[in-house]
Amino acid sequence: MSHPSYDSFKLAVYCTAGCLNGDFGRLERELAFFRKHLKLSKVYIENHRGDVSLSRERLLALKGFFEERGVETAGGITPTLGDAYRPGYERLFGGICYTDEASRAKFREAVETAASVFDEVIFDDFFFTNCGCDDCLARKGDRSWEEFRLELMAEVSENLILKPARAVNPNARMVIKYPNWNEAYQASGYNTEKQPLLFDAVYTGTETRDPAISQQHIPRYASYSLLRWMDNLAPGRNGGAWFDSLDCTYIDYYLEQANLSVFGKAKELTLFCYSLLKDSVHVPALGYQLDKLDAVAGALGRPVGALVYEPHHAKGEDHLYDYLGMLGISFELTPSFPSDTSAPLLITQNAARDEAIIGKMQTYLQAGGRIVMTSGFVERMTGRGIEEFTTLRPTGKKLAVRQFAIDTYSCTFDDFSYSPEAIAFPVFDYSTNATWQSVVALRGHNNIPILMYDNYSKGKIHTLVVPDDYADLWKLPGNVVTRLRSVLSGDLAPCRIEGPGNAGWFPYDNGAFALENFAPIPQRWKLALPKGKELHGLTPDSRASAAGEAEDGSALYEVRLAPSRFAAFQVR
Repeated sequence: MSHPSYDSFKLAVYCTAGCLNGDFGRLERELAFFRKHLKLSKVYIENHRGDVSLSRERLLALKGFFEERGVETAGGITPTLGDAYRPGYERLFGGICYTDEASRAKFREAVETAASVFDEVIFDDFFFTNCGCDDCLARKGDRSWEEFRLELMAEVSENLILKPARAVNPNARMVIKYPNWNEAYQASGYNTEKQPLLFDAVYTGTETRDPAISQQHIPRYASYSLLRWMDNLAPGRNGGAWFDSLDCTYIDYYLEQANLSVFGKAKELTLFCYSLLKDSVHVPALGYQLDKLDAVAGALGRPVGALVYEPHHAKGEDHLYDYLGMLGISFELTPSFPSDTSAPLLITQNAARDEAIIGKMQTYLQAGGRIVMTSGFVERMTGRGIEEFTTLRPTGKKLAVRQFAIDTYSCTFDDFSYSPEAIAFPVFDYSTNATWQSVVALRGHNNIPILMYDNYSKGKIHTLVVPDDYADLWKLPGNVVTRLRSVLSGDLAPCRIEGPGNAGWFPYDNGAFALENFAPIPQRWKLALPKGKELHGLTPDSRASAAGEAEDGSALYEVRLAPSRFAAFQVR
């Protein structure tokens, strides 16, 4: 039985072990609701979560039901266990204690059951351990929790998943789905160095929901950036993007996860989960949005952007690149230090995880590369080699400012602007003329560095001083944001974008790009095209009006977007 599907991506729904516990007549009606609004190609049928485990017979019956209706099936497991396991110790979210033999046996049984029915099994994002029982304490010994759990979960991956699954089904493909909280992976054992080499594929959690009210401070740009990091972590083996409707205050926030997952080039979108969505207003809205996204996705080439070096197990300036990404700056995250110097490279405090980072930066700059390092990185590396690159030094002081200035005309600054409210920045000292200003902030008869630069060999290294509250970046004046874009975008984008932050900017190597408004109010941007180039809308509602000519002869276009709306164009 053939059913319509999307041209540029596959759509799947994840069904938890408790989602499909009704009779098949009811499932028929629920499936009809999904198919009325969505071009559904696949379901993941979970056989274990917490206290719920489905039998092999039930899994076979469910698999047959969907496949008879033209829906592809795969298995799923959420690695959690109920209170009967490892009694006497609290385990956050039912996370499994992998030093307990009874817990290991129960988990291995779930893996073998899934692999006996399905040729593909995905592991939901509870495949970690937060157990602090006495056995875990004894096994940990003098090691840190990070060291212990990273090693433990690599062992569990091999001995409780891959070996048992392949013994039951040599064709089984095991897929590890990584959650959205990537900067905390190492604390609970998600091992991005070893696990991708063991599993057949990875999958990316692109849930950002409503960052303003949820316990995870994950900016909305993370729906794009983590997908790009995973693509570069396991080239060709990132199965897709997974998001949900949980805590999405506005339907637009739900749809936005789909937008950014498609802009990030996800091959498959998985919706969590069946029981949440089977009678939800989110489904018709998503169906409408996916049709729009499918119409434009095929015209988007390979994503391009400033490189961000995000090493394995890194933590420092938490999700700073995502806050910067929401200034309308495109980033391409990578777990490996790049050798390609054609794109600017962002170095945050996270990169201090790499003990060889200073030497790598020297080589990169000597090859003509351009680096933007953050104040957090400078602070962390003071006394550890940062003195090679800049005279900037942390003072430990803070200053709240509203006025900003760009460049100098003779000895005075030339372009002044104001933020809507005061922003608190750390104060850095520097040596005049050894390090030079690009953007400063002023208060009274004082000014402090915001964006500075030094020359090093054939390269250039900027230092960006970051506000205490990263979200205050979105309050920077438009001309400051435009300067940050120009430094971090280089010549990668098909055109130059001028205007406010709170925007998503997604350029591609074929001249295509998408622009999305993250702000709660309508916003306008100017697009400056190189001489001889024209702007073409990729969807009927992607419109831009001619806005004259820039000083350098570039043709200017103006784009206005309502909140949570996107437009897609190609420069030809």
